[in-house]
Amino acid sequence: NANRMVRTGDGGGRRSPRLSIRLSGALKGRRPRDVQLLDLSATGCLARAPAPLDPGAIFDLEMQLLAAPWSVKVRVSSCALDGAATPKDASRYLVGLEFLGLPAQEAEVLRRFLADEQRRRSADPPAH
Repeated sequence: NANRMVRTGDGGGRRSPRLSIRLSGALKGRRPRDVQLLDLSATGCLARAPAPLDPGAIFDLEMQLLAAPWSVKVRVSSCALDGAATPKDASRYLVGLEFLGLPAQEAEVLRRFLADEQRRRSADPPAH
């Protein structure tokens, strides 16, 4: 699956641009687990998880967006051991999650959140 990794910055990929992020979330399913979101786009996200997840597995992702609970069905599109993680790290797996049938209200909240974050970041001076 060659189109899985998308470079940010050029915006020329077929997928929507990704925003680096640090958000806590939870995957609800037969075996619920907490995850840490590392990036977010209009079509999915990358999360760090404590255990490997089977590609194709479907979960409900729950988190806070714009100070309100936000939930969406996701499918695991990829899962790999994080090469940068150490054995002491609780969450050692990088998991690609694809949003499934985003309801209009959730899609609008996500769009607003991404736009607000991008505006805020472009207004911030560089951190050096």
